[in-house]
Amino acid sequence: MQQGSFFDAFLIALGTILQTFGEMFGAAIRWCSTLSGTTLIIAAVVAVLAVVLGIKGGLRSAPLPEYDPRKGPGKWAWIAVVVLWVVVMLNYFDRQLLAVLNKSITEGGENGIAMTQAQFGMVTSAFLIVYAALSPVGGYLADRFSRKFIILCSLVVWSVVTWMTGQSSSYEELIFWRGAMGVSEAFYIPAALALISDYHRGSTRSMATGLHMSGIYAGQILAGFGAWIANDPACSLGWRLTFETFGFIGVAYAIVVILFLHDPQAGEDEKTGDVAQLVPDSAPAGDFGIGHVLRSLFTGRAMAMLLIMYACAGFANWFLMGWYPRLLQDMFGISEAEAGPMATTWVNIAKYAAVLLAAVVADMWYRSNKSARAYVPGICFCLAGPCVIVAMLPALGVPIALSLAATVALVSMQGVAQGSLDATLMPVLRSHIDERFSATGYGLLNLTSVSAGALISWLGGFLMDSGVALGVPLSIAGFLMVLCGLLFFFLPKKSSSVSSH
Repeated sequence: MQQGSFFDAFLIALGTILQTFGEMFGAAIRWCSTLSGTTLIIAAVVAVLAVVLGIKGGLRSAPLPEYDPRKGPGKWAWIAVVVLWVVVMLNYFDRQLLAVLNKSITEGGENGIAMTQAQFGMVTSAFLIVYAALSPVGGYLADRFSRKFIILCSLVVWSVVTWMTGQSSSYEELIFWRGAMGVSEAFYIPAALALISDYHRGSTRSMATGLHMSGIYAGQILAGFGAWIANDPACSLGWRLTFETFGFIGVAYAIVVILFLHDPQAGEDEKTGDVAQLVPDSAPAGDFGIGHVLRSLFTGRAMAMLLIMYACAGFANWFLMGWYPRLLQDMFGISEAEAGPMATTWVNIAKYAAVLLAAVVADMWYRSNKSARAYVPGICFCLAGPCVIVAMLPALGVPIALSLAATVALVSMQGVAQGSLDATLMPVLRSHIDERFSATGYGLLNLTSVSAGALISWLGGFLMDSGVALGVPLSIAGFLMVLCGLLFFFLPKKSSSVSSH
């Protein structure tokens, strides 16, 4: 057989496989859509189970077992990563779906909701404002109470809210339900990352964190195909039923969380059969007063610097999540169905690769340089910022011709930087603070990042209605990425007084 004919046969076989997979996926989604009407009933059942199990197992956070660096993290540590990978994937699918279906929602005729692009930006900002304001609260509660219980409640509530989003009939209802989603999702990330880093306290910490955060990118990539799910004949759900279907899927998955996710606790070691000892005085109740927690977190300059850095990084990340599909449509005149996958696939593939590679590099480099986990994202942001600026030069009126492929490739460098940050941020944070307060610290970081995202999400719509290209705010975000990268090199060395349990 000639090489050309072999290659053609390979492409035909690959196309057949992908078509078959698409048909199977479409059939599964259609089946779930027929069950979406039971969402509220299942949510009520899960809520009762969560309360019963929470009361039985104790809702207060328990002291951690004493850490033995000679032993691995154990099977439940990796099961937690797998279970939470799916949860965070659903988390980011649900929040990203709105941006992908911009035109279907705002220009969908009788089935749509009439609004300007500034109003659409405000819908996104409503979520981000609430999400930002409550992230420190969610983190604080995750430090004081069972992280599993916080995660479970968050998943169920945001999934119900996703279902209700598909029921919205007016701009006011839509903005209410997106705000409600901010309430529920604010509690997840701080609790999940703290739970994973509770389990993984040795050489697996960056890798476990990176694997979990890779679920974010999987959710964003899948959300990019939301336009296909809503409009393609294989599914033809429409934007409303698409929201309702994935709301149902999230509520149903809560059963898996109940069965397979556990808080770390003292008990029999999986390998030796020994009983793990509790850390003495690991979490006295008096130490969790909000005043004490904040004083502890802001001792030294590290926390303040991290807040500024994460806000600078957040401008670009949240802008792309909210406006990137529309930006590509405006710059290159492509359709919503084409722009959605293009905007979410490549930048998130870059994030996916970077979060895993950065975790490996940071952990290996850390053995010889204790600042390595900060240097890795610092280098990536200093390289990615200029790439984003160059990609937006045509939108700024600079006479340079960039193809769609070149633009997407340059902007995808933001994904490399964000992936490296997601893999290392919690380890960097925990190396500079009392680890008992890690969820609260991460919640404060979310506050600054998401506040920046809320500002730029609104600004994108405001400038668009005023005739200003969406490339302008993204160019500004590129400059802030460079600033973020430089600041990583000026973080203080790890304090010897930091508590590490």
